[in-house]
Amino acid sequence: MQDISVKLLLLLSVLFASSGQVLFKKGMLKFSELSFNGGIGAVIRTLTSVIFSPTILIGLILYGVSTLTWLFALSKTRLNYAYPYTALTFILVMLASYFIFSEPLPVNRIAGVAIICIGVIIASIK
Repeated sequence: MQDISVKLLLLLSVLFASSGQVLFKKGMLKFSELSFNGGIGAVIRTLTSVIFSPTILIGLILYGVSTLTWLFALSKTRLNYAYPYTALTFILVMLASYFIFSEPLPVNRIAGVAIICIGVIIASIK
């Protein structure tokens, strides 16, 4: 039973981190013309407006929840068992970028993700 709860924690951590990445991208779409010109004051204003954008802020919160979930999982299992699960974020973010942002999904990326899936399956066998 402990193995199932650890896997659930790891998968939740991956889901929260991937969701955070999607929200980062969504939030940054309105900042497509970011500029760090104009001195330190302009840079601080730009960074402040990015960080306090509601979408970016929710993404940061999800990243924080992901980290807390990850830490809890690490308290219950070995790092070399848990860490391969982080590769699943590649898969979720790639699928989200395709379905949500209509980004292209070339064959080489699909092949790479298939290899990642195989690797995660092999690495998660105890």
